[in-house]
Amino acid sequence: MLERADLMLVLAVRETGSLIGAARRLGVSGAAITKRLAQIEAQLAVRLFRRTTRSVVPTPEGDLYCEQAMQLVAGFESLEARIADFSTTPVGLIKLACNVGFGRQWMAPVIDAFSRLYPSVRIELHLRNTLPDLQAEGFDAAVWLWRPLSTQWIIHTLAQNNRVIVAAPDYLQRAGMPQTPADLSRHTCLLMLERDMPSYVWRLNRVSPPGAEESTIDVRVSGPLSSNNGEALRDWALSGAGIALRPYWDVYAHIQSGSLTHVLRDYAKLDSDVQWIAPYRPHLPERVRLLKEFIEGRLADAPWLHQPG
Repeated sequence: MLERADLMLVLAVRETGSLIGAARRLGVSGAAITKRLAQIEAQLAVRLFRRTTRSVVPTPEGDLYCEQAMQLVAGFESLEARIADFSTTPVGLIKLACNVGFGRQWMAPVIDAFSRLYPSVRIELHLRNTLPDLQAEGFDAAVWLWRPLSTQWIIHTLAQNNRVIVAAPDYLQRAGMPQTPADLSRHTCLLMLERDMPSYVWRLNRVSPPGAEESTIDVRVSGPLSSNNGEALRDWALSGAGIALRPYWDVYAHIQSGSLTHVLRDYAKLDSDVQWIAPYRPHLPERVRLLKEFIEGRLADAPWLHQPG
């Protein structure tokens, strides 16, 4: 008789495309995966995978097995979640992904506060540079900046997040204060690397004053420094190296302290709202629902959420 662990093993092999990948995901040795898979195939009297030196590919029988296995595993998870919800105290594990910078600076303290309220809930916070495959890697959800193009996930906007233009007072004293977006083309700007290429165009939206006609402007910018890491750009701006376009959450405290000046306050880049992204599932565990609502509440009170003026 096959057990749930066998279903998870076969699904791990299919999703990772290798026995070694499945072993890493399940935390066992490659030899153990190979041995147990052979036993499963012998028990079923069919071959579930075609093995080559480079990959492991499901047979038609393997595809059918995996399709049914996914439904059975989802049923197990739904049953467990419903039973757990009968308890007045939420328990269990939540596996959450988040962008590195936002996760470390803002989400980690929120998770800490939630854990103090619900100490029986265990939380794994995985900080990533790219959005993981939530279903394949077993994530309950991701709190993510920018909306993915894929429609395979449940997506809910948690908070607005503008990118604003900032520079150190020292830089502005040397180079002068930009009065219009077009002035940025004559300044030293700090550039974000996108797909390993500097972004030489900043698309800015007019966000104030209230009642002003909405407009968008593309400004060509340049500068000797570029990075794929936002914290490096922020730190360069703090050192007076140039003008940066940074998320308001990343520079809010520095603007308040005076170490950075908010430049061209009527303009911002509106492309990086905070999203809750989750895989489809038949029943949302109570612990995950509570975490989502807790995060929403904390973000609603975040000082950087409100439009800077």
